[in-house]
Amino acid sequence: MCPYIEVFERKIATYGIMMGFGCLAAVTVSMFRCKRKGLKADDMLYFFAFILVFAGAGAKLWYVIQHLPQFLRNRALIFESARSFLTYLGGGFVFYGGLLGGCCGAFLYAHFFGENSVALAENFTVSVPLFHCFGRIGCFLTGCCYGIEYEGVFSVVYHESPVAENGIGYFPVQPVEAGVNLILFFILLLATDRLKKPLQNFGLYAILYSILRFFLEFLRGDEIRGMIGPLTVSQWCGMLVILPLGVYMFCCDPEKNFITRKLLLGSLK
Repeated sequence: MCPYIEVFERKIATYGIMMGFGCLAAVTVSMFRCKRKGLKADDMLYFFAFILVFAGAGAKLWYVIQHLPQFLRNRALIFESARSFLTYLGGGFVFYGGLLGGCCGAFLYAHFFGENSVALAENFTVSVPLFHCFGRIGCFLTGCCYGIEYEGVFSVVYHESPVAENGIGYFPVQPVEAGVNLILFFILLLATDRLKKPLQNFGLYAILYSILRFFLEFLRGDEIRGMIGPLTVSQWCGMLVILPLGVYMFCCDPEKNFITRKLLLGSLK
């Protein structure tokens, strides 16, 4: 596809550009909804920035742990210079690590700032699949997270990808997942105001995405995902962590929900 675009004789990664567009779209939606939800725009921006930092750290940490042997083998090259280190930091993120890192960030925001943390988190949740949609388009342009080898209709052949093997037909799993995330965004947009329990919309999102991602993983062909038995690390994480978390958030009585109580206690400290 198009891993880079050239601007003033400098190559800029399209993945980074799409992530930037994703952030802009997510912030725009969150800010637009603030007035209807009675939230301050400044609080939403601070919350978004706080979550973004922890989500990025979580996504990168998960990637490093998942590829620790490779990281240790190439550590001399990675730490050879500041440029090589920054290049390594610029690529290689795992979504589930970012999702869990963002959850940790929400707890810390509630503890340190304590301003409408539950309402801010609910508002932010709506934008998560929209941000993810743009991220998967970036993956498609770059050639990472590519699909299984496939020569049928809509197969994709890369010629300049720094990640996928060039000249081979792949199933276009990245735009499929981008479309799935866009559908999830509209579902959350319509459902959030109708759900009664605090952060129930996060539960709905976690349930739907973990199930959909489980099946999408079978269409991915990148070997670096990591396998535990017959399933990928992401499939195990989705079924053992994200799905149970989603069911808990969607079904649990608000007065007994440990997560929302912790966020509310942080808000009221």
